[in-house]
Amino acid sequence: MNLIHQLECTIVKGDIQRAATLTEKCLREGLAPSFIIEKGILHGMEIVGGKWKTFEYFIPNVLISAIATKISLGILQSALNTAKPRYIGKALAGTVSGDVHDIGKNIVLMFMQANGFEVVDLGIDVTPENFVKAVRKEKPDLLLLSCLYTLTMHAMEDTLIALKKAGLKRDVRTLVGGAPITQEYADSIGADGFGMDAMDGVNKAKALLVGTKGGRIKNGFESGSPSPDFGLRAV
Repeated sequence: MNLIHQLECTIVKGDIQRAATLTEKCLREGLAPSFIIEKGILHGMEIVGGKWKTFEYFIPNVLISAIATKISLGILQSALNTAKPRYIGKALAGTVSGDVHDIGKNIVLMFMQANGFEVVDLGIDVTPENFVKAVRKEKPDLLLLSCLYTLTMHAMEDTLIALKKAGLKRDVRTLVGGAPITQEYADSIGADGFGMDAMDGVNKAKALLVGTKGGRIKNGFESGSPSPDFGLRAV
C-alpha cells in the first residue's frame, strides 16, 4: 500500500496521529502538497461522505475524520506557502450565515495563497451584514462565499443583495462554491463566478482579476508569468 493510499485510509478512519505522521512522510518523499491533498485527503473525505450517505458513518465518525483532515492540511500549509508567486489580488472569504462547514473553503484558500492571493478569512456562519462590513473595511478585489447545506444557499443571495444595497456590489468580484452550488445558481443570484473544486476556484478567481496574457491585474500588478499550480487540475 503506497503512502497516499495509506493517508486516504487514515483520513477515513479518523486516526489523527497517524494522519499527521503520514502527511509529513509524504512531504519527505517529495510528493507535491497539492497531490497529497487531491489524491489522499480529498479522496478520503469523499469516502467518508459516501459512508455518511449510506448511514454507515454517523456524526462522530465524520467529525473525527474532519479533525484528521484539518491536521493534515495544517502540515501542508507551510509547504504550499514556500513558493512566492506574483501577487494577484486580495480575497475575502467566509462560509455563509447558518453554515459551519469550512474544510472545502480552507482548501480553496490554501491554494489561493499558494497562487499569489492575499487572503482574509472571516470563518464560518458569516452574516450578510458582516460580509458587507468586511468588504468596506478590507476593500478586497474578490469575495468568496462558501456553503455546504442546501438550506443555507439563500444566504449567498442575501449577501449579494446586501452588497448591492450598500453600494459595494460593483467594487468587488464575487465567486461562490460548495457542494450544492451550480453555475446556474451562481448566475441566478448575480455572482461573477462559480468554483467547482479547489483548483477550479483558483483558476476562476484568476480569470476574474487577470486580463489576457501580458495584461494587467486590477490593482496594477503585472500578470507576467503564470502562477504555479502545483500539479492539481480541475476535474
